[in-house]
Amino acid sequence: MNQKPSTHKKTNIPNIDIIDLDQFSPEEIPCAEPEDAYPEEEYSTAEYQEEEYPEEEYQEDDMSENDRPDSPRKFPSHIVLHLVFVLALALCVGLVIFRFSNWGTRVPSLFDPDADIDDNDFIEVLDNMINVPANQRQDTDGVRTVVLLGNSPFSDDRDSADSVVSLISQMTDATIYNCSVADSHLAASQETFLAEADPMDAFNLYWLATLITLQNTGIYENAFAAMGDAVPADARYAYDTLSALDFQNVDVLAIMYDASDYLEERPLYNMLNTTDIQTFAGNMDASLDLLCDAFPHLRIIVMSPTYAYYVDENGDYISSDIHKSTGFSLSTYAGNLEQISYYHSVSYLDNIYGTVNEENAPDYLTDHLHLNAAGRQRLAERFVYALEYFD
Repeated sequence: MNQKPSTHKKTNIPNIDIIDLDQFSPEEIPCAEPEDAYPEEEYSTAEYQEEEYPEEEYQEDDMSENDRPDSPRKFPSHIVLHLVFVLALALCVGLVIFRFSNWGTRVPSLFDPDADIDDNDFIEVLDNMINVPANQRQDTDGVRTVVLLGNSPFSDDRDSADSVVSLISQMTDATIYNCSVADSHLAASQETFLAEADPMDAFNLYWLATLITLQNTGIYENAFAAMGDAVPADARYAYDTLSALDFQNVDVLAIMYDASDYLEERPLYNMLNTTDIQTFAGNMDASLDLLCDAFPHLRIIVMSPTYAYYVDENGDYISSDIHKSTGFSLSTYAGNLEQISYYHSVSYLDNIYGTVNEENAPDYLTDHLHLNAAGRQRLAERFVYALEYFD
């Protein structure tokens, strides 16, 4: 069925009075006037919409949040995110500045100052014991043979009953060769060995490693010739022992140098040459390269320096976390040994925090550097702990 287009009629609707039908007979009841009583005007749909519903001159999307009367006021989300980021960044920067400005100094504690608290309980010890892989171990001669390299911790009072090495021997049945040399250093003083310039430089760790792995005896002959009758007894013993010892029958090699390199401003590392033997870290790295490659069965224990004080021009003791040697604290020197040990998969014994640290140093040092009897006992116990860790 076809339908005509929709039209709308504009009509005049009369006022309707309330009529009481009981007053009229059916014939008298008023009726609505016929539709034709009033002429009607026809409008098209478009005209009707234009008249009754005029279009708005704007779109809702063009209105801002603030122009909408019923819309709550709120911050744009991107501004909130930026504010959160700026606050977090400011907090991080403030924390870093605070840490650096108070490095090595005691800051006020939230704990009860009168409480009986041992500060050593809050020190994290960074020991890392690593065993030789099973496929590289070998049964030597059935006796645990240990070689020690380093300086004063092992060389001080070496013939006394309370020296570190004597105490170790009392705690274990291992055969120990003490090849430490007093007044030697980990870092080399010269790029290449020059006997006339510094004959004792032959006893830094790297040149000793070449003696062990490459039988590099020539530099020692030159060193002894340059020293004449002044050759130290421990230096002669170290050379004679290391040049004759069969390291295929050695089970453990332990290395420990004290804080002398730090105190004498020998560089920590060279960013352009990570195995620079004139640096503390580079010399250790280069030496471990030689030793690990030549003797994969050998368990190596790298031992950090114990804590030491820096001594200023007035003879006053300064915390080695405050004084920077070539830009670095003593703990940073030790931390580099930890990283290098991890890289070479050898054991690391943390002496600067786990043996003698800043908190207990007055109880274990005779001066700013050397261990007293109690300090030697503690170091010996810690070494035996590392030596027998995998037993």
